[in-house]
Amino acid sequence: MNGSSCNIIRRHPEVNMPQYPLYLTEYPNMHTSFPFSLKIETVETVIPHRHDFLELILVLEGSGFESVNGTEHRMEPGTLIFLLPYQFHTIQSDPGAPFRLFICNFDLELLFHSKYGELGLASMVLEDSATLPPYVQLKDREWIRIFEIFDDMMGEYISEERMRSVMIQSKLLEALVLFDRLRIRQHGAEIGPSGETVRHPGKASFWQIIHYVHKNYREEITLEQLAREYHYNASHLSELFKIRTGQNFVRFLQGLRIRHACGLLSSSDLPVSAIAYEVGFGSFQTFSRTFLKSKGLPPTVYRKQSRN
Repeated sequence: MNGSSCNIIRRHPEVNMPQYPLYLTEYPNMHTSFPFSLKIETVETVIPHRHDFLELILVLEGSGFESVNGTEHRMEPGTLIFLLPYQFHTIQSDPGAPFRLFICNFDLELLFHSKYGELGLASMVLEDSATLPPYVQLKDREWIRIFEIFDDMMGEYISEERMRSVMIQSKLLEALVLFDRLRIRQHGAEIGPSGETVRHPGKASFWQIIHYVHKNYREEITLEQLAREYHYNASHLSELFKIRTGQNFVRFLQGLRIRHACGLLSSSDLPVSAIAYEVGFGSFQTFSRTFLKSKGLPPTVYRKQSRN
């Protein structure tokens, strides 16, 4: 399958590439019960940016380079890229060869809070992504198979069919498993008898800590507690949060709680005071103050606007 054979995808809508800010915290459908977005875009240049959600990109046409945390790799039809939250990245096409890309954005929760996450997909994908390159180059049957998965996801995404989110999630998980297999095949990793990457004893990876925080954000969590639990020096772990996420631990935790609060404000009739405690804030006053600082408006106003 080559770049020209991807023209069948034109049955789906195409939109112009936005001008990215340095740090992205929002994407379409982020605060819904199914935090997932899929689009096709034509792009020549994407300025350096990062975001706090996952991104899966399939190159349909064009050629050029992407830089992820300062390391460049080639992009051409069939390049499949999986980007972690908080990774700085930028894209530049070759002259006269703009990219056409499938761009899929989704929340960590789709991995962490699913039965597949419990089976190891989340740690397998995220921890391996911390040590292996963020891309694979698809060829022949692999190219066709991944393209068909994206095409099926787009068909479901723009449809009004019942249980379309279930269909999309199943396709997304299939794409991630195939990506992980291909990446290990192309870039190498030590595989154990169970088929998972071998992890040697020692200090937990940073992504294990992120996973824990995502699962337990409603509880009272402190940096010192995490450091003890995962055998880190508290000062070192604090610095890791700043380096990896661009914010300190308290802001990271509060941001996670606020995002969940936004989802509840948009999709439920729970009283705002109940939502404050549901997402882990110790007092309604702290929640209101933090929400206003984060979103620029009170939670009651946010609820009204999100429903309009």
